[in-house]
Amino acid sequence: MNLFDKNLQILESRGIHLLDLDRQLNETVLTYVGTDDEGVKWFWDHQKNPVSISGKIDSSSLPDKNLKQIIFFFGLASLKEIVDVASHAHPESLFVLIEPNLSLLQYALNNEDFAELDNLNYVVFAAEPAKIINFVEMLASSKIFLLMRRPFFYFNSFYRQRDLNLVKEYIVEIRQAISHKYFKIGNSIHDSLIGLINNMQNLASLRLSPDVAVLKNSLKGCPAFIVAAGPSLDKNINYLKEIGNQGLIIAVDTIAEKLVNNGIYPHVISSVERIKVWEYFFQDKPPYYSQSYLVAPPLVQPELINAFAGRVILPMRQSVNEYRWLSKVLGLSDDSAIWMGASCAHIAMGFALHLGASPIVLVGQDLAYGRDMSKTHAAGTAYDDKPMPEQKVITTVEGYYGEEVKTNKIWLDFKLMFEKIIELTKVDVINATEGGARIKGTVQEPLNEVIDRYCTRAIDVFSVFENAPKYRIDWDNVCKYMNEYIQHLENLSDESTQHLKKLKDIQGQWDFYVKKYGVNHIYDTMQKTDIYYRCIPEDLLLYHNLQGPLVNISQKFYLIPDDGSLESLKENLRIQIEFCEMFSATTWLIAQVIQENYPWDLC
Repeated sequence: MNLFDKNLQILESRGIHLLDLDRQLNETVLTYVGTDDEGVKWFWDHQKNPVSISGKIDSSSLPDKNLKQIIFFFGLASLKEIVDVASHAHPESLFVLIEPNLSLLQYALNNEDFAELDNLNYVVFAAEPAKIINFVEMLASSKIFLLMRRPFFYFNSFYRQRDLNLVKEYIVEIRQAISHKYFKIGNSIHDSLIGLINNMQNLASLRLSPDVAVLKNSLKGCPAFIVAAGPSLDKNINYLKEIGNQGLIIAVDTIAEKLVNNGIYPHVISSVERIKVWEYFFQDKPPYYSQSYLVAPPLVQPELINAFAGRVILPMRQSVNEYRWLSKVLGLSDDSAIWMGASCAHIAMGFALHLGASPIVLVGQDLAYGRDMSKTHAAGTAYDDKPMPEQKVITTVEGYYGEEVKTNKIWLDFKLMFEKIIELTKVDVINATEGGARIKGTVQEPLNEVIDRYCTRAIDVFSVFENAPKYRIDWDNVCKYMNEYIQHLENLSDESTQHLKKLKDIQGQWDFYVKKYGVNHIYDTMQKTDIYYRCIPEDLLLYHNLQGPLVNISQKFYLIPDDGSLESLKENLRIQIEFCEMFSATTWLIAQVIQENYPWDLC
């Protein structure tokens, strides 16, 4: 077996890697010449200029030996440099070895022996920058995410000297991927509890909703038009009138009133926010929505669900722990949940996917500012009187027509979510926005041409919804479970509160405890915190409410120097106290929220 095949075998045996050996060369092409007596590797560039890679470490930029980190290491041309840097890192740190230059990747696979890295915790990425977002997100879906609070970047001698511009593209994508992961983690405990209050108060309304599982693929082949409120909608809104009963129109809550005012009646209005939607878009307005169905998770305001007078479709939220818990309690099937992303347009997309609609057509989905930065939404919406809050982080992305357009962090995250679900489902999605940001994976076409091509037959959308059977739920069993669960949470709160008092006592009398009882006694007491820490992932609702704060707490633990000092133990104690305060308060609050908001009259 030659060295190339041996190296590929080593990488394949270690798991997650991404090597694109066939990609187009967009960087400097280097040809290996040889290695001199001092171990310096020499290459020719395309103009026959000599290029050297010394393999010497940058002693001014080394990881912390006492911290577990994720280390993005750029350059594979000298494995010795990787090993030398790794000797300065914590043994549990993860190295993400990135080689942006295809010719250097080919050199490494043909000339370096990857067996030298056998004692290193590493993965390899060697593909174009745009692919690293999904790669980092895949890593972040495991415990590796706990290492990402302070990512460390190291550049080998080649990239330090001459090709930093290429490296910058990767760094931008990596930071964006990590930021996007934080965005998806969830809300604060306060926001999550507001959602739980609404979920509990809306449970009785499930009796009015068609069983979403029954609706799966019920509109297969029907074109679905998802209408958002981007500024580009102003130039093609009138074409939507031509759809009539030959397609499904799903409007986000922001734009529904404007559509009706223009003679366009959406079959469905989508909503997803837990607060303010009722006040902004529906309260004190004529019932423009009376002909539409509301599709929303049960976490929206009860006033909003009540306003639709039984014309509601209430799916569970796919891959969200609170709804996994709720579905299990209610005895619902997995098909009662749909993908919802993080916006009203996302839930509209998820609902269209669930119905089997095709193609799915995006309209008004700019996800970018208009030519004027003050232009955030189409005219005639609530944002005319209440402009969108100014965003601190503004960035530039590729526009619909290949130009550069400005967007903000929230819209960029929304765009990434669209791109991810399109990639995963392989569904046909047409972007007929005719403006805004380009959404990868979509086909771009003018709205009038899309309507002419796909709206060719009448479809009775409302009869599908009206004839679908409602959810069937055994409320007696649900009530029994809720009573038992409340008692369980109250017990956890009481027990963790008693443990918290012991931890605070040690913290308040640290020197006394160290001197009288010793470090082992302190350690044994602190170890009991694990009881509460470990029970969180086993309880889907508790995990949902604590997920975001728990990630922050866990990352704080990972940042404690692993040096065995009393100071590190003291810092661990401080973080444990922070955790136990959060745990005991949250378990008590969840119990109270369920007790006060569950519809006990269903029992």
